[in-house]
Amino acid sequence: MAAVGLMAIGAASGYAIGHASAAPWWMWGGGHHGFNAERMAKRVDHRVDRMLTRVDASDEQKGKVTAIAKTAITDIAALNLHPREMRAKFVELLRADTIDPAAFEALRAQQISNADAASKRAVQALTEAAAVLTPEQRRELTERWHDRLQDKQQEKPQEAK
Repeated sequence: MAAVGLMAIGAASGYAIGHASAAPWWMWGGGHHGFNAERMAKRVDHRVDRMLTRVDASDEQKGKVTAIAKTAITDIAALNLHPREMRAKFVELLRADTIDPAAFEALRAQQISNADAASKRAVQALTEAAAVLTPEQRRELTERWHDRLQDKQQEKPQEAK
């Protein structure tokens, strides 16, 4: 399921991971310029084709998953997530002569609400995309994802040396 989620929502964002260090996950697709649905949608075709070709998915399956991912990207973009603006608001609150805990809490609650809405839409897309694939295809994708995670975990101790 994790691989399908990666494919359905984050598939187009792989190229932008290096630019995402200061941004929440839903902003990765646009690098430093925020979430850009158009740029991500352009990458979806390539990413979905690449992932699903590995599990012998049909053209019909690829088309359905691509449509699911593009719709999810559009929906998440419509949430108008603006983390830079939120950070600027936090800085503004910190610069004030007096600290207003209620204002901080309201801003925090807004961020949580935005993240929750984006996360719900991502999970919806994940389950829709997973339903398009056969159980065997999902298992193969998750095995590939699991192996990739294991490889990364094994690299970490070596990096610490």
